[in-house]
Amino acid sequence: MDPHGCSTSELGITRKLAITGFTLKEFSQPPHRRLPWHVHNAASICFVVSGSYAERVRSTDRECPPHSMVFKPAFERHADQFGRDGGTCLLMEISPERLTTIEPFAKVTTRPTLAQNARLAGLGHRIYREFTGGDALAPLVVEGLILEVLVEAERAGAAEPTRSRPTWLRQAYDLIHDHCSEALTLSSVAEAVGVHPSHLARTFRQHYHRSIGDCLRRLRIERAARELTDTDVPLAAVGLKSGFFDQSHFSRVFKQQTGLTPAQFRAASRPKRIH
Repeated sequence: MDPHGCSTSELGITRKLAITGFTLKEFSQPPHRRLPWHVHNAASICFVVSGSYAERVRSTDRECPPHSMVFKPAFERHADQFGRDGGTCLLMEISPERLTTIEPFAKVTTRPTLAQNARLAGLGHRIYREFTGGDALAPLVVEGLILEVLVEAERAGAAEPTRSRPTWLRQAYDLIHDHCSEALTLSSVAEAVGVHPSHLARTFRQHYHRSIGDCLRRLRIERAARELTDTDVPLAAVGLKSGFFDQSHFSRVFKQQTGLTPAQFRAASRPKRIH
């Protein structure tokens, strides 16, 4: 029995891999399984490969859906309740020695954090694929991918500037978000909110840390990822609905952003029911 609350059998660990500074553990739980209060002795990243669970940490309840990343510092007390499909997760623990080299650049490891976007999902599935069927070079690949996860999560959760955003800038972001699959241009967005295109481009990057083009591309990828996960719509139709020119363009950009083709992402997203 783990002195902090859960036995190895309760955690459902099915395989492990130790590499430089990291220990990876796959675990699966049946539908509606509850894990009592427990901690992990090392800072960790939990990738939800399939299924889902609800977690209680620091008096807060949060849902951890498929393909999300859950970050926790060492000895963070938490309890979990798995959903109707159970769940398969990949737990990545960071040794204290390795953490000293990472933490200054990844504050996400110092607090309970839930992060989810298409790029993180792609990185998670690539790590899982290397973990379950990689060759002799898999440990090196996995190490690099985990570092990419930390960078992406840190960037996704980067603190915004303290100064307030102009109303027109918030309107511009909302317009891009709501119409991301349409043929937007910098000039059309600038005209809609009543500012010069160059002023929009400069101010947008200052506040959101990326260009309007990058933001639009990410929003389209996020929409496509949801379609791939939740529906059986043909790949070409998913690409067109998300604003890409054709399936070739969609596949190229999707793989650039996530590391997986749309077909690979959909295959990885199919839930594995735990009995």
